[in-house]
Amino acid sequence: MTFGRSLWATLGLRTFVSRGGKLSTNLIGSIIGIGLSLIPLVVVMEVADGMIEGITRRYLEVGTYHLQVSLAGDANLESYESLSEQLRGRPGVTRVILERQGMGLLYTDSRRGAVTVRAVPATLYEEDAELRRFFQILEGSFGLQNPQAILIGREIAQKLELRVGDPVKLLTMVSTSLGRSLPRISSFTVSGIFTTGYQELDKLWTYIPLRTGVRVLPESSSSTFLGIKVKDPFDRIEDQLDALDADLPAEAQLTSWYDLERANYKSFQTTRALLIFVMALIVAVATINISSSLIMVVIEKTEEIGILKAIGAHPREITRTFVLTGLCIGVVGVLLGLSLGLTVAVNINSVLAGAELLVNRVVSGFRGLLAPIVQLNGSAPVRIFNAEFYLEEIPIRIRVIELFLVAAASLLLSVLAAFFPARAAARIKPLEVLRKI
Repeated sequence: MTFGRSLWATLGLRTFVSRGGKLSTNLIGSIIGIGLSLIPLVVVMEVADGMIEGITRRYLEVGTYHLQVSLAGDANLESYESLSEQLRGRPGVTRVILERQGMGLLYTDSRRGAVTVRAVPATLYEEDAELRRFFQILEGSFGLQNPQAILIGREIAQKLELRVGDPVKLLTMVSTSLGRSLPRISSFTVSGIFTTGYQELDKLWTYIPLRTGVRVLPESSSSTFLGIKVKDPFDRIEDQLDALDADLPAEAQLTSWYDLERANYKSFQTTRALLIFVMALIVAVATINISSSLIMVVIEKTEEIGILKAIGAHPREITRTFVLTGLCIGVVGVLLGLSLGLTVAVNINSVLAGAELLVNRVVSGFRGLLAPIVQLNGSAPVRIFNAEFYLEEIPIRIRVIELFLVAAASLLLSVLAAFFPARAAARIKPLEVLRKI
């Protein structure tokens, strides 16, 4: 007598779920373990992708641009303006910005600090909606219509104790016809104070009118380029670069944001990969619990296995029975983990806000209990996620292919974990079992 194909499948499902529709108590722990281990993995995958894109997009929209074009040699401003008009008519190009960038020393009578000077068109803020998303004017306005206007970052304003309307001087170095460098002092009036959301950028950046920048920033110690923005900088940016580069003059050099920000982007991706690796190890450990659970099931069903083999069950069929049980454990655990993980990932901003609220209330409660005993100084609220270094709101990117691969890998591990106790069950000798009955 041998098993039919449907019989071993039926026994495998019966091992997983009893006739009354109840899960075996030995298997519930394995299901919960797989489900819980998948939650942080899914959250890290989906949230990390959104964070990387969000942080990178802030750099692109505020500083690096999507593409940059520079001209070799001693190209004058008119050459850049002519090329700018040519690029504005290209498909996919949404904005072309001419900028000169250099270094300088910003100082008052009592304080000073090194800054990066960005000379841009006066209409940049009004015309660039994406810039406005990450660029907040705290005081005054972007107003660079006045040739002597200067816009400074919040950290610079605090360091130099400047407010809107205050005078400030900028020291730059210019080269003479004899090849010597001489200091040049230019006077400005603070027209506005801004923040990009990043303290490190707010400590460095200042904006001045483009024409003024051409005058005070020498070509020898500054860079002039066209910043190009396209519809989607994350959609095959290299292909977009090649399409634009084909029609550019030979002396033009086109660079993508990926090349300009390669170090930061690689750092983000490496951190994400390490986090996913650690989370994947947790999932692998959780699937090992399937082996221990099925070993207990095999011990409980030793007599039944012995009888089945005595009436003609092939060891291969016994193996299939318990492998199917392990697969069922994996399927239910994966469905549980993916659903809970996606729920947390999609609502991660609310989850973080709730966690911050809970932590601050607990801290406040402890401070209240200790106040009569110990004198405590006031402290800032606990911030789990500081928007000044990251984002005010984390964008979420759901990638179905990655979730499918996670599910497939988890199921494969579940089958492998079930295989060893299934093989042990197949080796049970029916005569030894029957002697003990």
